[in-house]
Amino acid sequence: MSDDQATEISSEPLFTVAEVEKLTNDDAAAGRAIGKMLSILFLYTVGATILVSMLTYKGCMIDEGVSTEMSESTGH
Repeated sequence: MSDDQATEISSEPLFTVAEVEKLTNDDAAAGRAIGKMLSILFLYTVGATILVSMLTYKGCMIDEGVSTEMSESTGH
């Protein structure tokens, strides 16, 4: 491309008013959907963390009980 060629600039808008409104509505709907998905995934993460913590705590208590019983039975 050479600099001496004139670039034609269209005076027409890229989108019509109806298209802009549709894109705006679609964008808002996508934003709400993403927000809902992120909220659900956050709640799932919190629930999974609580469940794993409880299972770990129970496992530690069971192991502690077994080791206490073994030390009492062996006299140590």
